[in-house]
Amino acid sequence: VGKDVILFTILRSELPAARGTVISINPNTMVGGQPLGNEYCEVVVNVVMKRDAMLPRSYGDMKTMASALKMSIAWPYNKVIN
Repeated sequence: VGKDVILFTILRSELPAARGTVISINPNTMVGGQPLGNEYCEVVVNVVMKRDAMLPRSYGDMKTMASALKMSIAWPYNKVIN
């Protein structure tokens, strides 16, 4: 928690999608009305690198990385590098 990380795209794992900060790793934390679970962490998106990268979980109209800037999202651990 508090670490700055790089989020990699879901489909092509070698492409960085954004930089963000991990704010929760608690599986019970609610993000977008859903608990994180064991495979996700909560991240605030600080810098978008690939605007059209799809989010693993959409939140209403927020479906791509471009719409997630400065927002809190759930991102899979296996797609996060610190």
